[in-house]
Amino acid sequence: MSALDGFVTAAVTGPRFADPQDWMCPLMGLPRDVLAKGSATDRAVFASLARIHNRINETLFDRPQDYAPRFATKPSGGIDPRPWCQGFHTAMNLNIKRWKRLLDLDNPNHGLLLPILIYCVDKKGRPVLGKPRPGPETAQFIEHEAYKDIALVIPALRELHYVTHYHQ
Repeated sequence: MSALDGFVTAAVTGPRFADPQDWMCPLMGLPRDVLAKGSATDRAVFASLARIHNRINETLFDRPQDYAPRFATKPSGGIDPRPWCQGFHTAMNLNIKRWKRLLDLDNPNHGLLLPILIYCVDKKGRPVLGKPRPGPETAQFIEHEAYKDIALVIPALRELHYVTHYHQ
Protein backbone atom coordinates (compact mmCIF):
# COMPACT_ATOMS: atom_id res chain seq x y z
CA MET A 1 0.00 0.00 0.00
CA SER A 2 2.90 2.33 0.68
CA ALA A 3 4.29 1.90 -2.85
CA LEU A 4 0.81 2.47 -4.28
CA ASP A 5 0.49 5.69 -2.27
CA GLY A 6 3.88 6.88 -3.53
CA PHE A 7 3.01 6.01 -7.12
CA VAL A 8 -0.31 7.87 -7.01
CA THR A 9 1.31 10.82 -5.26
CA ALA A 10 3.76 11.15 -8.17
CA ALA A 11 0.84 11.08 -10.62
CA VAL A 12 -0.91 13.83 -8.63
CA THR A 13 2.12 16.06 -8.06
CA GLY A 14 4.21 15.50 -11.17
CA PRO A 15 3.90 16.53 -14.79
CA ARG A 16 0.49 15.76 -16.20
CA PHE A 17 -0.19 12.46 -17.95
CA ALA A 18 -2.11 12.88 -21.21
CA ASP A 19 -4.77 10.46 -19.96
CA PRO A 20 -5.21 9.06 -16.42
CA GLN A 21 -5.35 5.59 -17.96
CA ASP A 22 -1.70 6.12 -18.98
CA TRP A 23 -0.66 5.59 -15.36
CA MET A 24 -3.66 3.87 -13.80
CA CYS A 25 -3.75 0.90 -16.16
CA PRO A 26 -0.03 -0.01 -15.98
CA LEU A 27 -0.07 0.39 -12.21
CA MET A 28 -2.90 -2.07 -11.70
CA GLY A 29 -2.21 -4.33 -14.68
CA LEU A 30 -5.47 -3.33 -16.32
CA PRO A 31 -6.15 -3.26 -20.05
CA ARG A 32 -5.69 0.19 -21.59
CA ASP A 33 -9.34 0.36 -22.64
CA VAL A 34 -10.60 -0.70 -19.19
CA LEU A 35 -13.36 1.89 -19.04
CA ALA A 36 -14.85 0.81 -22.35
CA LYS A 37 -14.14 -2.92 -22.39
CA GLY A 38 -12.99 -3.95 -18.92
CA SER A 39 -14.86 -6.28 -16.62
CA ALA A 40 -16.88 -5.01 -13.67
CA THR A 41 -13.97 -6.02 -11.41
CA ASP A 42 -11.50 -4.10 -13.59
CA ARG A 43 -13.70 -1.00 -13.44
CA ALA A 44 -14.04 -1.36 -9.65
CA VAL A 45 -10.24 -1.51 -9.29
CA PHE A 46 -9.96 1.56 -11.53
CA ALA A 47 -12.57 3.39 -9.41
CA SER A 48 -10.71 2.49 -6.19
CA LEU A 49 -7.52 3.89 -7.63
CA ALA A 50 -9.36 7.05 -8.68
CA ARG A 51 -10.56 7.47 -5.07
CA ILE A 52 -6.97 7.25 -3.80
CA HIS A 53 -5.95 9.82 -6.42
CA ASN A 54 -8.79 12.14 -5.42
CA ARG A 55 -7.99 11.84 -1.70
CA ILE A 56 -4.37 12.82 -2.26
CA ASN A 57 -5.28 15.57 -4.70
CA GLU A 58 -7.95 17.07 -2.43
CA THR A 59 -5.63 17.04 0.56
CA LEU A 60 -2.88 18.79 -1.40
CA PHE A 61 -5.32 21.30 -2.85
CA ASP A 62 -7.38 22.09 0.27
CA ARG A 63 -5.01 21.31 3.15
CA PRO A 64 -1.43 20.86 1.92
CA GLN A 65 -0.14 21.21 5.47
CA ASP A 66 -2.05 18.02 6.36
CA TYR A 67 -0.46 15.90 3.63
CA ALA A 68 1.34 12.86 5.03
CA PRO A 69 2.84 10.07 2.93
CA ARG A 70 1.70 6.60 3.89
CA PHE A 71 5.04 5.04 4.66
CA ALA A 72 5.52 1.38 5.52
CA THR A 73 6.60 0.29 8.96
CA LYS A 74 9.74 -1.78 9.51
CA PRO A 75 9.25 -5.17 11.19
CA SER A 76 11.37 -3.88 14.08
CA GLY A 77 9.27 -0.71 14.27
CA GLY A 78 10.04 2.68 12.80
CA ILE A 79 9.38 4.19 9.40
CA ASP A 80 10.41 2.58 6.13
CA PRO A 81 10.07 5.19 3.36
CA ARG A 82 11.64 2.96 0.69
CA PRO A 83 8.45 1.35 -0.73
CA TRP A 84 6.71 4.73 -0.93
CA CYS A 85 9.72 6.34 -2.63
CA GLN A 86 10.17 3.44 -5.03
CA GLY A 87 6.48 3.70 -5.99
CA PHE A 88 6.94 7.43 -6.61
CA HIS A 89 10.05 6.71 -8.72
CA THR A 90 8.22 4.04 -10.73
CA ALA A 91 5.50 6.55 -11.65
CA MET A 92 8.16 9.09 -12.61
CA ASN A 93 9.64 6.54 -15.01
CA LEU A 94 6.28 6.12 -16.79
CA ASN A 95 6.41 9.82 -17.67
CA ILE A 96 10.19 10.31 -17.57
CA LYS A 97 10.41 12.71 -20.53
CA ARG A 98 8.24 15.19 -18.64
CA TRP A 99 10.23 14.75 -15.40
CA LYS A 100 13.62 15.26 -17.15
CA ARG A 101 13.87 18.98 -16.43
CA LEU A 102 13.43 18.36 -12.71
CA LEU A 103 16.11 15.67 -12.82
CA ASP A 104 18.61 18.18 -14.24
CA LEU A 105 21.17 18.98 -11.51
CA ASP A 106 21.27 22.60 -12.70
CA ASN A 107 17.53 23.05 -12.13
CA PRO A 108 17.06 24.89 -8.83
CA ASN A 109 14.00 22.71 -8.12
CA HIS A 110 15.98 19.47 -8.44
CA GLY A 111 16.45 19.45 -4.67
CA LEU A 112 12.74 18.78 -4.24
CA LEU A 113 13.33 15.22 -5.44
CA LEU A 114 16.34 14.46 -3.25
CA PRO A 115 14.50 13.27 -0.11
CA ILE A 116 12.59 10.83 -2.34
CA LEU A 117 15.32 9.65 -4.68
CA ILE A 118 17.77 9.03 -1.82
CA TYR A 119 15.72 5.89 -1.05
CA CYS A 120 15.32 4.66 -4.65
CA VAL A 121 17.19 2.06 -6.64
CA ASP A 122 17.30 1.54 -10.39
CA LYS A 123 16.40 -1.66 -12.25
CA LYS A 124 19.80 -3.13 -11.37
CA GLY A 125 19.40 -2.37 -7.67
CA ARG A 126 21.86 0.55 -7.67
CA PRO A 127 21.06 3.74 -5.75
CA VAL A 128 19.47 6.26 -8.13
CA LEU A 129 21.54 9.08 -6.62
CA GLY A 130 24.73 7.02 -6.60
CA LYS A 131 26.48 5.53 -3.64
CA PRO A 132 25.90 7.51 -0.46
CA ARG A 133 28.89 9.01 1.26
CA PRO A 134 30.26 6.42 3.71
CA GLY A 135 30.04 7.07 7.40
CA PRO A 136 27.72 6.84 10.38
CA GLU A 137 26.36 10.38 9.93
CA THR A 138 25.12 9.56 6.42
CA ALA A 139 23.58 6.27 7.53
CA GLN A 140 21.89 8.00 10.47
CA PHE A 141 20.53 10.74 8.19
CA ILE A 142 19.16 8.29 5.63
CA GLU A 143 17.59 5.97 8.21
CA HIS A 144 16.13 8.56 10.57
CA GLU A 145 15.96 12.02 9.00
CA ALA A 146 15.81 12.38 5.20
CA TYR A 147 12.29 10.98 4.79
CA LYS A 148 10.87 13.69 7.07
CA ASP A 149 11.35 16.22 4.26
CA ILE A 150 9.10 14.28 1.89
CA ALA A 151 5.92 15.64 3.47
CA LEU A 152 7.34 19.13 2.89
CA VAL A 153 8.44 18.69 -0.73
CA ILE A 154 5.27 17.02 -2.00
CA PRO A 155 3.10 20.17 -1.72
CA ALA A 156 5.94 22.12 -3.36
CA LEU A 157 6.08 19.62 -6.24
CA ARG A 158 2.34 19.88 -6.69
CA GLU A 159 2.57 23.67 -6.73
CA LEU A 160 5.43 23.53 -9.23
CA HIS A 161 3.42 21.34 -11.60
CA TYR A 162 0.03 22.93 -10.91
CA VAL A 163 0.17 25.02 -14.07
CA THR A 164 1.07 21.93 -16.10
CA HIS A 165 -1.78 19.92 -14.59
CA TYR A 166 -4.60 22.42 -14.68
CA HIS A 167 -3.77 25.19 -17.11
CA GLN A 168 -3.02 23.42 -20.38
